[in-house]
Parts: sequence; structure tokens; C-alpha cells
Amino acid sequence: MKTNIISVINALAIVTMFTLLAGCSGNSSSTQTDAGTSATKGTGSIVVALTWPQQPPTAAKTTTKSVAAAPAGVATIRITVSSSDMTPIQKSFTATAGSGTIDGVPAGTGRSVTVEALDANGLLTHKGAANSITVVAGQTSDAGTITMNTTGVSMNMAQTLSDQAQNTTLAFSAMAMMTGNLGSQSFFPPGKIADYTGFQYLRDNDPDNMGHNTSFLTRIAENVLYILNDAQMAQLAALAKSQNTDFALYGAKRFPLMNAFRRLMEGSIPSGTTGLSLAGVKAASKDLYIIDGQVSYDRAVLYATVLNSLSTTQKAAFEAMKGKGWSSWPDTSVDPIKSAVDAKKMALGRDVDMVAIYSYASDLFSWYAGSLEADVYFCPERHGTYFGSFFMKDAPAIGHEGYSINEQLTATAGRALSDSTYGYVDSTQATLMSSLVNTQRNNLYANTATLASGVKNNIVDIRTAIATKLRTLLTTPDTSKTVLADVLALSGTYGELDGENNYNYATVMASVYKTLTADQKTKLMALRASIMAGTYTTGGTFDFTYTATPYLYSAVISDATATGYIGNTDSLFQ
Repeated sequence: MKTNIISVINALAIVTMFTLLAGCSGNSSSTQTDAGTSATKGTGSIVVALTWPQQPPTAAKTTTKSVAAAPAGVATIRITVSSSDMTPIQKSFTATAGSGTIDGVPAGTGRSVTVEALDANGLLTHKGAANSITVVAGQTSDAGTITMNTTGVSMNMAQTLSDQAQNTTLAFSAMAMMTGNLGSQSFFPPGKIADYTGFQYLRDNDPDNMGHNTSFLTRIAENVLYILNDAQMAQLAALAKSQNTDFALYGAKRFPLMNAFRRLMEGSIPSGTTGLSLAGVKAASKDLYIIDGQVSYDRAVLYATVLNSLSTTQKAAFEAMKGKGWSSWPDTSVDPIKSAVDAKKMALGRDVDMVAIYSYASDLFSWYAGSLEADVYFCPERHGTYFGSFFMKDAPAIGHEGYSINEQLTATAGRALSDSTYGYVDSTQATLMSSLVNTQRNNLYANTATLASGVKNNIVDIRTAIATKLRTLLTTPDTSKTVLADVLALSGTYGELDGENNYNYATVMASVYKTLTADQKTKLMALRASIMAGTYTTGGTFDFTYTATPYLYSAVISDATATGYIGNTDSLFQ
């Protein structure tokens, strides 16, 4: 991350500036509305640090993170100081200004600093905030570090489908594949299956920028569990038990594809074959997506049942959370919620999968609070999940409540393989890697040819059709099972499209990998190490550069078990 220091300072202090970027002076346009002046008494100062998404280091330079400018495209920094007992103070600075001051911050408790980065068109690109700050008259209060998370440009389908997002995401997956192993490939967040309830949209649009903190799902889920009654909780538990087989089967059936893709890259393909079998990969992917369709349907049926059974009081509790962010939701780590939720979980019994229960609870709220647009939405890395990118992003977060996943890692590190100016690959390799954006375009969203059902034969339109059909369950029971039949048929086609895309991803990744020099491979491994090792803010170090064990979703499994999952993958070649 890039780190810059800013100060929100009183007018009585010596002319101290807050450093936004490298530099010492600049211009600003103020929209300050506070009545305070330089003669106002009872004011204090706030100091915060800004951290920006880190660009991948050039291969020829040190990987040490250093102070640097705001990301390209940021034109304006807008800072707001607010609280319930003061008129908000807001001031804007050009991104090239380097420094500036905001004066007249009244002393008091509960001050918030909101920092927004805007592009040249005034659109929000990054946002961060620090809350619960106490300002003492004549003193400077340290508000800590504000993480400037990408927002506005990363919370809708337009950004997800943009060439830039797709390019860097695919290149990041390639980097994970080339520097990882089957174990890291197998790591897969449980929330990526049956994802038609808008939870990813809720996460990516959290106004408090906590969507990629490990406590985000926990706080939503535990609030929902606190709201639900015993009968509703029992329904969640019954679903968790009934879906265990399908859920485990989906995770297990990913292994043959992952292993085949690695065999192709490492040149260990069956004798007499020349590459992957497109038909074989599409068929394997179709099987997976049909399982996903069944799981999605079963969950939607239960969610509709539970949501329709909510009492007036329960609905009011859901409404109180709707449209708000993590900071506004009740804190579930303290009583009365903590003890009540602990008791409810204990009552379900130890044989109930709590990962599933928490997933269901968070889905219930996101589906209730969301929309069809939210249900259809997916993040750029939703497809092409067999190459190890999720391990690189999420592994350090396992077991560390409150850990924030770097939202910009995919976009920044992905440039190592898609942009030759970073010094990891040459222009020919970068061009080949980037060619996947066009290769996948029709299957992803551009194909206008229709299926027999009238749905356009591309992933976005098929997702829209599936999400639309699942939402009908909120008002109309599927007594004839026509919704189920439609969802399964569409899911199978979805799987074939994603299978073909993954066939192309794996083929290009293997082609690029075979051209890498020993020096290039060394530099890419060094980049991986710089990402996967570090120190937790709570203390202690971590190093996930290499994993000796495979995973079923995010749970470690034995090598012997993984071998059983893989089976004979020769049929995936021709």
C-alpha cells in the first residue's frame, strides 16, 4: 500500500499542512460550511494517514513499499469532518496539490473524517473513513490510517466487464497459477457457490468500506441469527445438513479440472495428446454448474420460506439494517447479541456446519435488502476460479477476524503479466496474456444469439435469467418444479460457457509459461512472496507463499483425500 499523511488542523496552530501527496504546496477549492474562523476557540487537530492501493513493483526495483502519489486517474481529494453536534466541514484539494489545511475543527467526541478521491469527471473512485475520533482543544488527535478503497468504479457490472478489470484479473490468475501449486489452486471461498442473492454486491458497495474485512460477513450473519426465532434457525440447520453432500461434491469435482490445467502448463499431458479436450472441459464444467443450480434453487426455496415467515418485529429489524453499512449495524461481538447468538448456535448441535449457517444468514439479509441487479452482479474474479488467485487474496485472512483483504491486489499485481513495462514479461507475452479479453467476450456478455428459451447465450444474460426465476420464489411457490427445471437447464449452459472460457485461459497460460525464462520465473516468485508474507496488525507474521496441503473450499484436507478427488484426468485431454 502507498502511505501518505494528512492533517486536519485548527486555525490557531502554527501553519502546519497536511501532506496528501509528495510535495509542499497546492491549490484548493473550499466548500467549508462551518461557522468557525481563525479566531474560534475550543478547536483541535486530527492527523490521519492515507494508504492507497499499491502498484506492483517493477522487477528491476526493490519490492519495499514506499511513500508515493495517489493512483493515476485521481484528480481531487475531498475531505469531510463531521459529527452530530457540529456542522460538517468539507474542503477539496487537487490531487497534485501536495498539501492543504482545514481549519476550525471543534473540540468534542465522535468526530469522523471521510476522505474521497474523485476523477476528472467528479466521479468517486476511492473512499475511506476514520470514526469515533475525540478532538481536544489545542491538541492533535491521531486517527490512525485510512484505507482508500476503490469504490464507485468497482461496484457495478460495467466495471466488472470492463476490459481493464478483466485483463488484470485474468493476468493475476495466471500469475497465481504459474507461481503456485495444486494446493493453492484448490482454495475456494464457500460464498462463490450459489451466488444469486446479492451478497457480493452488498460487500462491494459497503459505504463504510468494510466489505472485504473478515468481520463483514460475521456481523451481518450474527445480526440475522439474533433476529431469527428457533423454528427459523432449525430450517437453516436442516438445509445445511441436506446440502452437505452436494456442497462437498461440488468442491471435489473441481479437482480434475484444476489438475488437468496444471498438467497442461507443466507439460505432463498424456502420451499421444496435444492439449486439453474442449468437449471434455465443457462437460466437466457443466456438471459443476448443474450442482450449483440445484444448490442455488434449494437455498432460494428456503430463503423465500424464511423471509415470508418474518414477523412485523423481525422485518423492522431487517429494515433498520437495510441501506446502511457495517459501522451502522449492531456490534455482534458484545452482549446482548453475542450471548444470544452463542446460545442459538449451541442449540443447533455440533453436527451442523456453521460455515453454511453463516452463509445462509448473510444471504437472507442481502436477498431481502437487495435487488435483481444485486443478484446478477459478480466481481471480476467470479469466473476462472481454478488457478489459485483466491488463495493469494484470502489465505492470510483465514482465522483472523478483522483482517481486511486488499481489494486492489488483483488489479495491481495482475499488471505484472499484462503490462510489459513492469519488467516481468516482454511485450509478446503480455499481448498473448491480454488476448484473453477478446477471446472470452462473446461467452461472457457479448453474444446476442439466443437459446431455445429466448435467453441470450452469454453468461451475464443467463445469470440474469436464473436470478429472475429464483426471485419469483419469493411470491410464488414452484409447485410444478418448472423454475427448478429452467434453473438447471440454464446452469448447464452457463457451465459450458465458463468451461470454454477456462479451456482458453488454461491454454494461453500454458503458452505464456513455456516462454518464461528462468529469470522471469524468479522475479514472479519474488512478487508472490512479497504479497503472501507479512505481519498482521495485531502482531505475528504470516507466510503463505507456498502451501503443502490442498483445500476443500477453505478447509485443509489430506493429500490422500485430494488424490481421490482428482482421479484419472486423461479424459480431459485429446
